[in-house]
Amino acid sequence: MRHAIISVVLCGLTLIASADEERPPVPLVFASPFGAFYFRLVPSSDFDEENAKGFLYRVSDEGDELLYQSNGWYSFTVLVSNNGAYLARTGPWPRFDSPPESTSAVVFYADGVPVRTYFVADLVDDLSKLKYSESHYGWGGSLRWRTEEQWKGEVEVKTVENKTIRFNIQTAEIVN
Repeated sequence: MRHAIISVVLCGLTLIASADEERPPVPLVFASPFGAFYFRLVPSSDFDEENAKGFLYRVSDEGDELLYQSNGWYSFTVLVSNNGAYLARTGPWPRFDSPPESTSAVVFYADGVPVRTYFVADLVDDLSKLKYSESHYGWGGSLRWRTEEQWKGEVEVKTVENKTIRFNIQTAEIVN
């Protein structure tokens, strides 16, 4: 019985310790809602986010056509507009010493060029609600298409304050 209790405690401690580790970047592909475009994100061999490369393609019968390349960032969440011209992505996992006033939360692009960055402090009103761990903090960050509005190009993110913020992916403006 004592061995079983010790095993359970050790397993729990292992889960707690691994819960704060950063997820290593891996190659990812994100498709537009209709599937006519996709964005391929490739991390650098040294895993430095600033050396990652992204490629936007149009799908066609003759073969996929590269439309543009975007460099210098990596994200585990990228949304591609229906026409392929616009992207929205979440920022990096905020480290505990990253100031909310200068840590990217959501970034918008037009034709591969950044047009608007919202920082954590732009989206979270009460910074004391940030969820701190041993090495990072959480602000929310579940960027997704608004299900009923995805054809209009609206995306949304939920913050730690349980506040949902809607954006237009084309204008990068807050719409609520």
